[in-house]
Amino acid sequence: MLKSKKMLVTLSLLAVSMSLAACGGGNNNGNNTGASNANASASANTNANAPASESPSADAAATDSGGPTEAKPAELTIWPDTAEDKLAVIQAAADKYTAATGIKINIKPVAMNDQPDVLALDGPAGKGPDLFYQPGIGSLVVKGLVQEVKASDEVKGTFTPEALAALSQDGVLYGLPLVTETYALFYNKKLVPNAPATIADLEQIMKDQTDAKKQNYGFLFEAANFYFAWGFLGGEGGYIFKDNAGKYDINDIGLNKEGTVKGASLIQSWFNNGYLPKGVNGDIVGGLFTQGKVGAVINGPWAINDYKKALGDDLAVAPIPTLEGGGHPTSFIGVKGWMLSKFSKSPEWAADFAAFLTNEENALDYFKQTGEVPPVINVLNNSALTGDPLVAGFSQQIQYGQPFPTVPELDHVWDPMANALKFITEGKNVQASLDDAVKLINDKMKMAGAK
Repeated sequence: MLKSKKMLVTLSLLAVSMSLAACGGGNNNGNNTGASNANASASANTNANAPASESPSADAAATDSGGPTEAKPAELTIWPDTAEDKLAVIQAAADKYTAATGIKINIKPVAMNDQPDVLALDGPAGKGPDLFYQPGIGSLVVKGLVQEVKASDEVKGTFTPEALAALSQDGVLYGLPLVTETYALFYNKKLVPNAPATIADLEQIMKDQTDAKKQNYGFLFEAANFYFAWGFLGGEGGYIFKDNAGKYDINDIGLNKEGTVKGASLIQSWFNNGYLPKGVNGDIVGGLFTQGKVGAVINGPWAINDYKKALGDDLAVAPIPTLEGGGHPTSFIGVKGWMLSKFSKSPEWAADFAAFLTNEENALDYFKQTGEVPPVINVLNNSALTGDPLVAGFSQQIQYGQPFPTVPELDHVWDPMANALKFITEGKNVQASLDDAVKLINDKMKMAGAK
């Protein structure tokens, strides 16, 4: 656990400039420019046919020898997720890259969760992207969907090491990170003047403010969503696969053992007491919170912009309250980034564009437009983040978070646990529901050839 703990401590200091500088904030002055400095590139690059990394303001993105050595393609294709606000930012960056290099960027949005399956079909047929956007490496290597990103040390040095590790497997880097995230407690200061410090405090808010007939609630979250529920399961001592000094034992599953059962029983008690409505989902959580009908919710930084528009200065963020025994909920820590497709015919130029999309200037702009935090050291050190109390709330929670297990078998966990949590929120026996989930996970792993 030492390695994991070191990672969590490092990530917890998102908004602390001294600590970020100690991680290497002075390296390259944050100029992970890939193609070029975004605003100056077009005028600085006097040879429109030259690789972008040859411009005066550019860093080598694809190779240590100074930039892409392969023939320049006429175009590159990328698959971003489908969120419209993010597409606008990506399009703006793509336009700047085209101006600097002459390479056309085809942007074809594909839902992030669907991308691996679609790529498995389209990639071999020559219809896939050069870059696609994913939350970690997962089973992409096993499925043969990615290839190594040969980025320079200069480029890699602009990111937090932990973010690079999340997009690597067995020491090989397959993508460049754009966003690091966890979830935390949003609260409406009109209804909850001070952040609850403990679960007992939160439960008192639930008791005082919940009136289901009027759709007023003290607290809401997506209880049947394993991603969000995990904070309470892991915080009580649960685990997914046993972590032995950074090596995960897939034959030791903790999802039906004491800690997980205790966390799931806590969640079930909120339904039994009428504090949470059955069938609560993300639309209900966000809709009622922005209407001012909920005191506090759990969500991620992607919700900041919408919540801020609705609640203004009444919006605040804090760590998720501590559990009965004093433990902190262990929210998942995720890293999303641009993965290099195995089927790309221009991998060096695709890597160059990935470096451009994630450079300091473009990453900072991405944060300002979307509220999502990039693991680019100089961006984390920027006052736009360090001076934002909403972002600071997430930086406090992230020190208690846990990274996703970096094994492909994690893919087999999500559906069985979603079913188990649904049954639990409906009042079914907690232990039996989790036992069934673990049996199904084992069956899925065996069918997939796990040993």
